[in-house]
Amino acid sequence: MKPPLLLLFMLALGLHAQAQTKVIDEAEAQKQGINQSKLFKTYPHVHSLFGKRPQEGHDIVFQSLKPFLAFQKKHNFKRFKVKFFLVEHYEPSGEASLVLVKWDKNTTDSLKHQIMPLLEEYYQTKPRPVESNIRFSLAHSFDGITEVKRTVLNKPGVINTLEAAQKTTRPDTVKMLYFNALDLSRVPDVIYRFPNLTELDLSRNSITHLPTRLTADLPKLEKLGLLYNPLKDDSVFFARNKHLKALNLQGNDLTKLPASVRQNRRLESLWLGNNKLQAANFRGLRRLNDLNLYSANLTEVPRSIVKLRRLKVLDLYYNQLTELTPRLGRLRRLEQLAVSHNKLRELPARLARLQKLQLFYAHHNEIGILPDRFDRFRRLRLLDVSYNFFSTTPAVLDRMGSLEDIDLSGNNLQDISAGLTQLPNLKKLYLRGNPVMVNEVRPSSLTQTIKQLEARKTEVFH
Repeated sequence: MKPPLLLLFMLALGLHAQAQTKVIDEAEAQKQGINQSKLFKTYPHVHSLFGKRPQEGHDIVFQSLKPFLAFQKKHNFKRFKVKFFLVEHYEPSGEASLVLVKWDKNTTDSLKHQIMPLLEEYYQTKPRPVESNIRFSLAHSFDGITEVKRTVLNKPGVINTLEAAQKTTRPDTVKMLYFNALDLSRVPDVIYRFPNLTELDLSRNSITHLPTRLTADLPKLEKLGLLYNPLKDDSVFFARNKHLKALNLQGNDLTKLPASVRQNRRLESLWLGNNKLQAANFRGLRRLNDLNLYSANLTEVPRSIVKLRRLKVLDLYYNQLTELTPRLGRLRRLEQLAVSHNKLRELPARLARLQKLQLFYAHHNEIGILPDRFDRFRRLRLLDVSYNFFSTTPAVLDRMGSLEDIDLSGNNLQDISAGLTQLPNLKKLYLRGNPVMVNEVRPSSLTQTIKQLEARKTEVFH
């Protein structure tokens, strides 16, 4: 089955649904004559809309889940020892028209009567997760009975619990502490027992403040994970640590890069995605080779990025970018560039200066042409420009001999260039969801081109 044409983008969390959302359980749905099988056909799950990119479906679900998790915490859902399942049915506008609640069989009527008003309140203010040109559904669950599974690592030199950290008689042998999802509200003092600690994971807690001693008193710390805590700009205080190489601050409440982070000049990997950045100054972080700004609310590429000359991976997925600065062409060591799910109408020709670029993701934008200078790419193996505004195959593709994987799905292509048959390294070509592929009668030239490609061992997906 060919995936439907879909234009998806993340909307600002401040944008709320306008229409009244109906929240009912299965019993009420049955009374109203609502057929769940028909609902599923009318509102396919969002995962089914992404074809060969299932991770994007997972990302949509996860982003949609974040406000629900915050609502659960605010209203102390943990007090409800119950399980239930939610199926949200969305219109193309991104507004939820119907939410179906599926209760665990042991749920009492008393609990149902307590929870339903809260769910109704939540869905009247819930942010729209996405906007598309078709209906779709999302599903979430709540489990107040089963203990949440944590990420743990069982091997020598690793401790996963506070109790074990307090009891160990050989703190000098411990290299890693995995304290994720422990419902911590502060950084536990026990971590300072470990002078040789190289990795600390404090993710998915409720930590609101980072003390200076976190990096000052752990001199050998190399990797620090703080994703999905409610950290704000004025709550992050780092001392300089000459060993810290990787810092993950994804999914917090940051609007800028805290100035104290930039004191750690040896950082090589910095992840700031899923924050609502209004400014980001990376000056001084010249060793960075991996920068993640996924869904960071950016309307323009921060100017200081072009000074990160060692950068190899740059992720700008799901922002509000309408243009890319040509100065990105100065990042001569860049190997992977992701600018998908923005509002780009063109790509700068000077990107062709990125002679080490191997992977380029620009799908789900508004791009209609590719610069002729793109034939100067010498190492580019993958180019994904699916779900854009191309009506013809970009002429420059015929001259991009290093390409192994081209995705042109979901555009408005009326024909396919025969020149693609001359690309010596082409292994995969994706053409799904274009008018030329769905027409009942295909041009003979297209049929001949596909046959020639397949004869050259190129997989054509159509």
